[in-house]
Amino acid sequence: MAEMPTVAEQLRTAREAQKLTIHAIAETTKVRSDHIRALEAGDFNVFSAPVYIRGFVRTYATLLKLDVPQVMAALDTELRQTEKIQ
Repeated sequence: MAEMPTVAEQLRTAREAQKLTIHAIAETTKVRSDHIRALEAGDFNVFSAPVYIRGFVRTYATLLKLDVPQVMAALDTELRQTEKIQ
C-alpha cells in the first residue's frame, strides 16, 4: 500500500497540475506568497498558530478543488506530529 502524499505534496502537485503559479494562488486566496511556499514545503513553523495553518490550507485546498475534508484530516494528523504544535 502506497503512503499518502503529505498535505504539502498534495497542494503543490495539484497547483502544478493546474499550471497555477504561487503568485496566482496568493492573489486569489489573499494568502501571502511566502505562506503558500511554506505550506507547500510543509514548514508549519512559519505560522504563529495552528488556526492560521488550518484556515490557509482549507482555502488553498478549496481553490484547487481537492477533497477538503480528506486534506484537513491529513493536516490534523501531520500537525499532531509537529513538535511546536502538539
